[in-house]
Amino acid sequence: MRTKLKILFSLLVVLIIILGFTVPVNLTGGWYQQFMPGIGGRQIADITFIDSLTGYAITARLTFTDT
Repeated sequence: MRTKLKILFSLLVVLIIILGFTVPVNLTGGWYQQFMPGIGGRQIADITFIDSLTGYAITARLTFTDT
């Protein structure tokens, strides 16, 4: 009984090690780098997200007519 338990435990350890090396490391395959549009050299003061897909970057206002 004890030897069967040792064999089962050894096989489980080997299986975990083999599966650990076969799992892909880069799980974000559909991602790509995006760049910010030109904001006139202003620094971003804050970033606010409405949901997981929509966000806004807030900069310092330069003039009163700046939107």
